[in-house]
Amino acid sequence: MIARKGLCLLVLLFGCLLPNSANAQQEQAKAILQVSYTGVEGELADNVESYLGILEYAGEPALSIFRVRFLARRGEAEIKQALRPFGYYHTEVTSEISSTPEQVAVNYTINLGQRTRISAVNLNIEGGLKDDDALQVLRQSIPVKVGAPLLHTDYERTKTMLRNLAAERGYYDAQFTEQKLQIELSEAAAIVHLTYASGERFRFGDVSICCNHLSSSFIERYFQFSKGDYFHTRDLLDLQVALAGSDYFETVEVAPLWQEATDQTVPVSIRVTPNQRDFYQVGPGYGTDTGARLTLGFDRRWVNDRGHRLSSLLRLSQIQSTGFVDYIIPGKNPARDQYSITGEVIDRSYEDLDSTLYRTSVRDTRHYNRWQRTYQVSYQQEDFRFGTEPRETSRFLVPSAEFSYVSSNLDPRNRNLVDSGYRVSARLEGASDSLLSSGTFVSLTLSGKTVYSLTDKWRVLARAEVGAMETDDFAEISPSLRFFAGGDHSVRGYAYQQLGPTNDEGVVVGGRYLAVASAEVDYLVAPNWRVALFTDMGNSGMEWSMSWKQTYGLGVRWLSPIGPVRLDVAQAIDEPDKPWRLHLTIGPDL
Repeated sequence: MIARKGLCLLVLLFGCLLPNSANAQQEQAKAILQVSYTGVEGELADNVESYLGILEYAGEPALSIFRVRFLARRGEAEIKQALRPFGYYHTEVTSEISSTPEQVAVNYTINLGQRTRISAVNLNIEGGLKDDDALQVLRQSIPVKVGAPLLHTDYERTKTMLRNLAAERGYYDAQFTEQKLQIELSEAAAIVHLTYASGERFRFGDVSICCNHLSSSFIERYFQFSKGDYFHTRDLLDLQVALAGSDYFETVEVAPLWQEATDQTVPVSIRVTPNQRDFYQVGPGYGTDTGARLTLGFDRRWVNDRGHRLSSLLRLSQIQSTGFVDYIIPGKNPARDQYSITGEVIDRSYEDLDSTLYRTSVRDTRHYNRWQRTYQVSYQQEDFRFGTEPRETSRFLVPSAEFSYVSSNLDPRNRNLVDSGYRVSARLEGASDSLLSSGTFVSLTLSGKTVYSLTDKWRVLARAEVGAMETDDFAEISPSLRFFAGGDHSVRGYAYQQLGPTNDEGVVVGGRYLAVASAEVDYLVAPNWRVALFTDMGNSGMEWSMSWKQTYGLGVRWLSPIGPVRLDVAQAIDEPDKPWRLHLTIGPDL
């Protein structure tokens, strides 16, 4: 009887407690789990968050208190694990749990402790790479250094740098025989043990060319290596870029055949597919220096199996019409050198100048890294008239030499855009009345342009051009050989070749000297748009004491995939009665 009463009392007590327990669970279920930590920031905090499992439940209704405690304790170990790649092996982590009806909060306090540093680097290289000069350069740049804080990423990057160097330079059998990171906890020190067995360096073997429509001997002129030379991936990359840029091929694949390598030599495979042999161009256009125009073009990408090419263009416009045929012969290194024979006709009728120019040129062009030099001999006949003056005919045999140097840092998002850089060039030409010419002259033109990025959005651009001519009889010099100023690429705000000395009728006839300068600042207002403010100044004259004309203006630049498209409006400062002039140009900054 007593036992039955006790059992009833126990059941009654449990029944009273059960609703309270259920209510408590319901209240806890409404609480939101919050997780925080103190003691780390930046990349340390980022890595902690990537390791900390309890963050998966943060912001959600809290789990049971037992589950929260388990995750909080496990998080202490996870935080320690997250900080070891940064050299923190003595980290202390404590967690604290607090709760209210609205939230359950877990807070970690992190004490980083002493950071482990590298006390020794035992880097042993075996095989041919040991005596390779490139290894000595790499040793200076590897990130694991004695005294530096231990970073596991630096340790892995060091191994990657060694593997890459071996792959680039043809150590195909290279492998690590020891790779160990030894941690001395008591001394907060790390010792790096790396032994890299490179084996011997491979050499280039035979080169096979598949599906080529040009002669193999011509393609071989693109090679900057020979059979038996030490292997280097840069040689193959340069070859692929050169062939792809030649316009002869639609696709190019250059690859070493490691699976066929024998006796420390590796054969190379070149597979190409021909491009369309003929290319036609038809399109309308507009330029503020030329007006509306129609362009017709025809290119034969290869005339014969020796890679000769033919390019022709006819451009008809309101102001100036041009036509040319260019026959191009690749040089000893077709990627860098070429010869060309050009015939052209330029007919111009504008600003009281009526001129027809016939010119034939032979040109030798060479590239040397960032340098380019061009030697040219041209024979020209020009029929011209200024205003109502009698029509004249001049003939000149003009040898010339031009040198240019370009250094630029390109925008990684668009290789047609320049972040910073500069270009300088010099052109020297002349003629003698004793050698198939109507007069004697020597002229020199120097020009330069620079682009400098002040910030990610602001740039400064500046350019300058000067020219001088020495001649006994300037009247005999044809218009195409004289100096003029004004136009899209000269002094904006003035029409094309509008600036220079004038005759008695007020017609601009050109001068013996030229000086032009420009300063511009532009700002990136959107990912593909810039706005610019600029000022131009300059003139051409018969003496250096000529007066300079100055203009100012503003512009908009669209950063198109083919390069900047510029729309400018400019006004002459000393001629405010002249209207604002519009200028449209397309092309690279340098």
